[in-house]
Amino acid sequence: MRAAWGKRAGAAVLTAAMVPALAGLGAGVAGAWGPGTAKNPPKGFKSEKVDGAGMPAVTVRSWASTTTDPAKAPTVVLLDGLRATQDVSGWERDSNVAFLSQKGVNVVMPVGGTASFYTNWANTSKHGNGTYKATWGNFLASSLPAYIKSRGFSSNLSLVGISMGGGAALINAANNPGVYKRAAALSGFLNTSAPGMPVAVGVAMLDAGGYNVLDMWGGPFDANWAKNDPTVQVGRLKGTKLWITASTGEPGKYTPNPSPADIVQGVPLEILAKSQSEAFKAAADKAGVSAHYDFSSVGTHTWGYWSDQVWQMQRTGWFN
Repeated sequence: MRAAWGKRAGAAVLTAAMVPALAGLGAGVAGAWGPGTAKNPPKGFKSEKVDGAGMPAVTVRSWASTTTDPAKAPTVVLLDGLRATQDVSGWERDSNVAFLSQKGVNVVMPVGGTASFYTNWANTSKHGNGTYKATWGNFLASSLPAYIKSRGFSSNLSLVGISMGGGAALINAANNPGVYKRAAALSGFLNTSAPGMPVAVGVAMLDAGGYNVLDMWGGPFDANWAKNDPTVQVGRLKGTKLWITASTGEPGKYTPNPSPADIVQGVPLEILAKSQSEAFKAAADKAGVSAHYDFSSVGTHTWGYWSDQVWQMQRTGWFN
């Protein structure tokens, strides 16, 4: 018992030390790109408004497979980080994974969800320019799969998220085992009810735009925290194909000359993500839940490493 308490206390200290870094969670750089251009969109591309399942309509940008029949190609849904913007997903702005559509994969990117954790919120709150009760969980469970079907895409769905979206990918897959066959958390925060995490998440949400964590999952002892914690809920992921990655925070090829922001945010955030992903692995091993793990020795909280992981999924046939 003394050893277990020591581990939890150590985790709390680590989390507290990460609070300043969490304030920058999910930040990206500008410069959207993907197959085609805005003036000359590629074949199979659409940007449409989709029913928000109780909240305002959500923009969904999607690319149909151009090398195989979209009805037979696997479909990947990509969830963004904490600072998701309303124009395009960070996956489109800061990575090249839309080009999966040229490798036999349908690509789907919901836009928005800043500081939402892609969950159903407990209370009505201000989001962007509107005030409503966020229902991202319902959207991912019903509206988005229905839209994907209407696009003529296959229902062979994978849910992949980075940072904030990593834990959300696992929880939404656990909540919808018949909908999402695979889930991936890349540098995700997978033990959100751990000591210190509710406070750290609350600080990050405030910094991202004044969002109130109490409106999302309530206070730190509210049951919603455990309900939305992938490590606590790991047993419900049995039978779902999982891909979990995080790195040491050691700068590598995507940050050869790390900036102050890289050091202050990218390094400690990745250290925390690795610690939380390792806690998830320990719980998964105990519960008999298998997964692919990649805890590399080099890498920070940066889009380049996440893009590499998605392309590795494609090369190894994980989406199939």
